[in-house]
Amino acid sequence: MKLHRIHFVGVLFLVFLLAGCAEWLPNRRPPPAVAHDLGWLPTPTAVPLMEIPVVAVESPPWLSEPALRYRRAGSDSTALLRYPDDYWVAPPRELLLDRLQQYLLASRHLAVRPNSPRYRLEVRLLRFEQEQNGLRSEAIVSLQALLLDPRNRRQFASPAIEARVADPTPGAAGAVRGLGQATDQAIVELMRWMASVQAQNPAPEAAIETAPPASVGEGLRSLFPGPRPQR
Repeated sequence: MKLHRIHFVGVLFLVFLLAGCAEWLPNRRPPPAVAHDLGWLPTPTAVPLMEIPVVAVESPPWLSEPALRYRRAGSDSTALLRYPDDYWVAPPRELLLDRLQQYLLASRHLAVRPNSPRYRLEVRLLRFEQEQNGLRSEAIVSLQALLLDPRNRRQFASPAIEARVADPTPGAAGAVRGLGQATDQAIVELMRWMASVQAQNPAPEAAIETAPPASVGEGLRSLFPGPRPQR
């Protein structure tokens, strides 16, 4: 009888012990994944364009999914990693396209011919990631563009545009905020380049009315091999 009582007390002690330890164990359920966008649109920098272009954006396959990516500088700098509990509401290519269209809309009232969408702006997103270097990290957005004028079949390739923003906080939160700011900086630089090209290469008035528009994707295949940009 005493032996059974000792066994009972021992089992009861283990139950209470495990129950107490459970409070110190991490939650067995992983936290829910958090979806992010680029944040509130800042007051857009209105850039005076001659015309508002039709826009297409393409990207490599790894930027066509909503993963929030980062890499570590150093020996493993070729490893492109992802934050497991954070992701974008849409692929970076679509986030860039939406943001760029908002900036173009803000500049529409300054355009000389806002209702003549003959230009085609085709953008290639090259990098959209956080780069970690020790305790410091930077958000990097890199892109290149091709501006097509179908009136005289001219094409203008932009220089490589890269925006870097020091992340204000470490981890995924800093990556999200920094990439939003870097995207805005890259778009403003892109629009200033486009305004400069349009100002230096005005189209004759007759050509504006008669030339057919070019199809989206024309010309980009030769400069950026790969799949055609999605509309």
